[in-house]
Amino acid sequence: MGAILYFIETTLLWIVAVVLMTGLAWRLTIFVVAIRRKRQFTRQGSWQRLVSLTGILAPFHRAILAKPAYAALRYTFHACLFIIPIWFSGHIYLWEESRFEWYWSPLPDIWVDWMTLAVLGACAYLLVRRIVRAKRLKTRPSDIILIVTAALPFLSGYLLTHGQLSDIPFFDSYLWYLHVFSAEIMLLMIVLLFCRTHLSKERCVGCAACVENCPTETLEFNDRGPDRLFKYSHFQCICCGNCVTVCPEQAAGLRHDLHPKHLFRIVSKTEIRRVEMKICKGCGVRFAPMPQIDKLYRKAQSGKIEIDTLDFCRRCKNLRVGLQNQNQAK
Repeated sequence: MGAILYFIETTLLWIVAVVLMTGLAWRLTIFVVAIRRKRQFTRQGSWQRLVSLTGILAPFHRAILAKPAYAALRYTFHACLFIIPIWFSGHIYLWEESRFEWYWSPLPDIWVDWMTLAVLGACAYLLVRRIVRAKRLKTRPSDIILIVTAALPFLSGYLLTHGQLSDIPFFDSYLWYLHVFSAEIMLLMIVLLFCRTHLSKERCVGCAACVENCPTETLEFNDRGPDRLFKYSHFQCICCGNCVTVCPEQAAGLRHDLHPKHLFRIVSKTEIRRVEMKICKGCGVRFAPMPQIDKLYRKAQSGKIEIDTLDFCRRCKNLRVGLQNQNQAK
């Protein structure tokens, strides 16, 4: 048992550190290569690129304005996840005592305590929300694992520094190792965690507004045969939230996705949506997504749109209008 505990706080910690740095360097390299290959993004000026890239750290979109309290909670949660491990005095002391002998000014412990409680409170809220609204949010097991994994290092660290469980022999002996091991798991999770765009099958009508407004061409669509296919490249996504903001149906969203395969899917894009295309009654060409036409049909029933114009492409509509004008002239 002693050998396992020693392995956790020494060798495994170094392995995790190497994997973390290698994984982040790999992701950054693939991101830069993927972005430089996109002409639309590289044609933008440096200022526009800088503005777009801020989405990596602070995605801003319509959902934030719709739910400001929830958005504030998420931003606070992610900020504390980053700040606490770096500026906690106990962690800085370990760096100072290591072979690197690094030191930087820590935050006051009381600040770290309040931020830790904020993280734990946010995790509790997100966990309950995911469980209670599982069907509506389409909660997956990985969503629960993600929240619990993020909470454990902060919970064990808070209990460890305040000696809350020191009277219990088991925790007095092993809480430190639990803290280190849970932190190692969270660091590995960072390498495999992506914030990805998803399109709701219930709401998306296939209009491609998200594709047209994606600054890095992460999203693309192709009309193949009877369908329009939407594809997504997770390495190119900067989580800017443009797709969420411009979607007229509020069908686009950002969600965390934890899966090892994403780290090694470099070239191919993932299909995230497929919609059937409408066939023109005049020429037989597929010209518009069926969900979009169906929505227009519903509007046409209220008299806002002429229903017979929905069955024809633009070319055939123009021909019909021309014929009608000729008949009226006669």
